Amino acid sequence: METAVQHLVALTVRHISRSFGKTEALNDLSASAKGGKIVGLLGRNGAGKSTLLRIISAQLRPNAGESEVFGEKTTSAAALGRLCMIGDSPDFGRLANIKELFYVCAGLFPLWDETCAIELSRRFDLPMKKKLKGFSRGMQTAVLLAVGLASGAPLTVFDEPSLGLDAVMRERFYDQLLEEKRKNPDRTFILSTHLIDEVARTLDFAILIDAGMLLYEGALSDLLGMYLSVSGPAEAVRNATQGLAVLKEEDMAGSLVRHVKLNHSADADNVRADGRVQSARMSLQRLFVFLTEEKEAARHATNT
Repeated sequence: METAVQHLVALTVRHISRSFGKTEALNDLSASAKGGKIVGLLGRNGAGKSTLLRIISAQLRPNAGESEVFGEKTTSAAALGRLCMIGDSPDFGRLANIKELFYVCAGLFPLWDETCAIELSRRFDLPMKKKLKGFSRGMQTAVLLAVGLASGAPLTVFDEPSLGLDAVMRERFYDQLLEEKRKNPDRTFILSTHLIDEVARTLDFAILIDAGMLLYEGALSDLLGMYLSVSGPAEAVRNATQGLAVLKEEDMAGSLVRHVKLNHSADADNVRADGRVQSARMSLQRLFVFLTEEKEAARHATNT
C-alpha cells in the first residue's frame, strides 16, 4: 500500500537546457520521479547527468527551464533541506576523521541517524580514528555513501556511487541501500551512473538520457517489458517478429537474433507461441545501448 509521500513527485525537471560555451550539456530536458522509489539516472559519460545534478542541488543555474524537489523550487531552503547530494569528488576540507564528519552531518541533516552511520562505517570497514586525508579513494567513497544512507534525507542522490570501490564493497553498498529503503519506504534515492547493469537490481524507476536529451522515463518493469530478444532459424525468427520494430539484428552461431520492440503485451505471447524460436528479456544495459544507437542514427539522419 502506497503512503502519502509515495504519491508525491519527488523530483521534477521542466525543459532544462544548459550550455558551456558551444557545448550543449542539456537540451530541453523534462523528467520526473515519484516519491518512495529508487531511481536510476542512467547515461554514458558526458550525457549530462552531473550537470543535471548540479542544477538540482542549486550549484548551477540552467540557461532555461526549472526544477523542483517535492514541489519546491530547488533553489529554495525548503527543497535544499530535504535533499542530500553525494557527489563523485570527495572533499572533507579540514575535517580530521569520521567522528568529526558525522558531528557536522548531525547539524546538516534533520533526520540524521548516528547509530546507522556508525553501523555503516563498520559494514564498510572504515576506521573511525584514522585521518580522512589518509583514506584511499575507495574508503573516501564509502564514507560518503555511509553519509548519504544515514542522512535520512527524503531525497538522497548518489553520483557514480561505486567509484573506487571493489566488487565486494559495491555489492555491500547496494545491499545496504535496499535495506535502508525497506526500513524507510518513504525515502527516495537517485543513483546517477553509467554502470547500468550494476545498479539494475536495485531500481524501481529509470530516467535514461543521452546527449542531454531524454531517452526514456518510467517504471523499470514497464521499460524491460516493452522489448524482447528472439532467436532461432532465420525464417522462423522473421515470421515470429513480423510487424514488430527491430532495434538490431544479429547472426550468432548459425541462428538469427532479432531485438524487437513490442507493440502490445500480447505480442510476447504470440512470439512465444512459435515453438521454433526462443525469446528472452534484454538486460537494461543492452537495451540502453540499442536505444542510444537508435537515437544517434535519428540525429545523424536529421543532420544530413
